[in-house]
Amino acid sequence: MKEREHVVTFLGKGTEFEGKLTFSGTIRIDGHFKGEISADGNIIVGEEGMVEADIHISYILINGEVHGNIIADQKVEIRAPGRVFGNIQAPSVVIEEGIMFEGSIQMIQAIEAYERNLKSMESDEKVDSPSPLGTIHGVVTGARPPSLNTIHDIITYKGKKVTGDPIMNAKVNAKCEGVGKKNTKTDASGYYELIDLEDGEWKLNVKTKGYEEMNATVKISGSGVYEQNFE
Repeated sequence: MKEREHVVTFLGKGTEFEGKLTFSGTIRIDGHFKGEISADGNIIVGEEGMVEADIHISYILINGEVHGNIIADQKVEIRAPGRVFGNIQAPSVVIEEGIMFEGSIQMIQAIEAYERNLKSMESDEKVDSPSPLGTIHGVVTGARPPSLNTIHDIITYKGKKVTGDPIMNAKVNAKCEGVGKKNTKTDASGYYELIDLEDGEWKLNVKTKGYEEMNATVKISGSGVYEQNFE
């Protein structure tokens, strides 16, 4: 997994800026920003940071306060003592315990797949129509040695240092006896999605270089979206 891009401090503590912000790469906000943010990059809102803006971004990590709607192409993370007042739309959303959140969340990729399945079933006028199909989605994250720290805060889990970084290009294989197989890979935010799954017990296996292989079983029964994360 590649390192995240170098962090560029945009607003330090006690500074204020109002306007429209566009950029590439990664920017950290520890001051007060008001306006609009639209960028193909990453944002870190520090604990002292205050953002009053509608945001369209690739990835955002929030430790401070955000007032406005957020659209992320990859992932939204809200970590304590973060505070968010607005709606979120993203393929992957991670919310830690102890944060304040007022708004709604749309997991866009999983919802789109579910809606596609519903439309397919509604348009099928055959008497012997197939059973409703399901979707499994989730996020794959992993631990790293302290020497490979990224922009994320390090936490301790079972005595080990863990960053919870997303793992890109992890292989996700699914198999259901008597039904078939499916496979995919995680994107830059560690997100994966398996669609058009028939009823049955789907055995999932995740592999990626440098990490332990993991397994899980998800039972599909009718149409719906099932979440299975791997850490």
